[in-house]
Amino acid sequence: MAKGAGGGGASSSGEGGSTTPPAEEATLTLVSPPPGMAFQRRNVDVDVAFTVSGGGATVRLQRGEEIVDERIIDASVTAGTARMRLPLSRGVSPFVVTIVSPSGTAAAEAHLVGGRLVAASLDTMYAVRDGAIVQWGGGAPIPTVRDAPAGIVSVAEGGGSLFALDTEGHVFVATAGQPAFEAVAGLEDIVALAPGGGHGLFLRADGRVFAAGQNGRGQLGVGDTESHAGIVEVVTSAEIVAIAASDDASFAVDVNGLVHAWGSNDEGQLGIGDEDISPHPAPLIVPNLENVVDVAAGRDHVLALTATGGVYAWGLGSSGQIGDGSAGILASRPQPVPIVLPDGAVALDARGNTSYAALASGELLGWGQNSLAQLGVGDTQQRTKPAPCLVGGVRAAAAGLTGAIALDDVGGLQVWGSNTSGQLALPLPPEGPERSSAPVGVPWP
Repeated sequence: MAKGAGGGGASSSGEGGSTTPPAEEATLTLVSPPPGMAFQRRNVDVDVAFTVSGGGATVRLQRGEEIVDERIIDASVTAGTARMRLPLSRGVSPFVVTIVSPSGTAAAEAHLVGGRLVAASLDTMYAVRDGAIVQWGGGAPIPTVRDAPAGIVSVAEGGGSLFALDTEGHVFVATAGQPAFEAVAGLEDIVALAPGGGHGLFLRADGRVFAAGQNGRGQLGVGDTESHAGIVEVVTSAEIVAIAASDDASFAVDVNGLVHAWGSNDEGQLGIGDEDISPHPAPLIVPNLENVVDVAAGRDHVLALTATGGVYAWGLGSSGQIGDGSAGILASRPQPVPIVLPDGAVALDARGNTSYAALASGELLGWGQNSLAQLGVGDTQQRTKPAPCLVGGVRAAAAGLTGAIALDDVGGLQVWGSNTSGQLALPLPPEGPERSSAPVGVPWP
C-alpha cells in the first residue's frame, strides 16, 4: 500500500510478488527522470527500482531532513518499483531516496532543476548558467553574458519579449525597445513562465495563475476580451501545477491531472472537439484527457504529457506537428490524439509548428516543420511522426521559430537550425553556413 502525496504507489515484478530470488541486501536505483533534468512545473514524479529480501520495507523521498513522500512496500514483495512526487524548488532541487528494510538500507542521491535553462527566439539563443544568462545570435554569433539581475534560474521568450525568473520568484522582462531587464510589478513567488504570441502566463508557488498582455481572444482567462493593464489573475478555482501559452490561447494543468484551456479556438487548439472563431475567455476543461502532468504549446497546437509518459496532441497539424502521421489542410485535430513514442516521455516543448519530447534515456524526439532544419534530424524533410534528433544525454531543450537548443548531461550546449543571424554561434553567411541539420556545439563564454 502507498501513503503520502503523489503519483502511483509501489508495484511488484511478478504476480502476487516477485519471482526473483530474495536479495541478501536492499538495493535502490533511480529510474526516471535523468539526474539533472530541468522542468518548468511545480512537481515531478521520481521513479526508483528496488530489491529487498522480503519482510516489508519503506521507501522515502527526502529534501534535506524533510520527508516529502513515502511508500510502504508489502512484506511479500522482494523487487519492484516505487513512484514518489518531488516538489521542485527554483533552481537546483537535490533529493535523496532511501529504502529501509529488514535486509538493510540503500539510498540514491541526485538532483533535478526547477526552471527553463535554455530558450530560443526567432534569431537568438539563450542559456542559463550559474545564475547568469548567456546569449548569442541576433547578428552577434559569439556567446556573451547578458546584463541581467543576479540569481536567474529560468529564461523564456515569446512575442519578442524575454522573461527571466530569479531564485526569489521575481520576474523580469526585456524587449527590443527596452533591452534592459525591468522587474514586472505585481508578480511574486513565481515558479514558471509561459510567454505566448502577445500575452504571458505566470504560475505562482501556491498554484494560482496570473496573466498579462493581449486579450482580444480571451487569452488572459478573466472572462472577457477587454484590454487589461498590468497583471490579472486567471479566473479558476483549480490548483495549477503547469502552464503553457500559444499565440493566442492559454493552457494549465491542475493538481488532479486535468487540462484547462481558454482563448482562441480557430484551429481546434482548445481541444474541446471542434473549431470555432468565437473567443473563449473563461477556462474550459479539455475532455477525454486525464492524468496529465505537463503541457506545451506551439503557435496553434498543444502537447500534453501524462504521468505514465504518454503524449497527446491537438490543434493545428498542417506541418505534421501533431505527430500522428498526418499533414496538410485536413491534419488539424480539435481533440487530443495519442502519439506513438518508442518509450515514455519525461518532458515536452513546442514552438511555431514544431514539437519535441525528451525521454528518460536522454534521447530527444522532434516532429513537424523542418524546412530550416529546426528538428535536428540530419535533413530538412518534414516529419509527421516523432523522429530521433541527433543529440543525446538531453537535460533541457527548447524549440525556437527557426531552430532549437539543448543542454546535455555534461553541461554542453547544442544548437541546430538556421544560422542567418548567428544562432549557431558560427560566422554569419556567407562565411558561415546558412543552417545546420545536425547539432553544433556552442562554447560557454
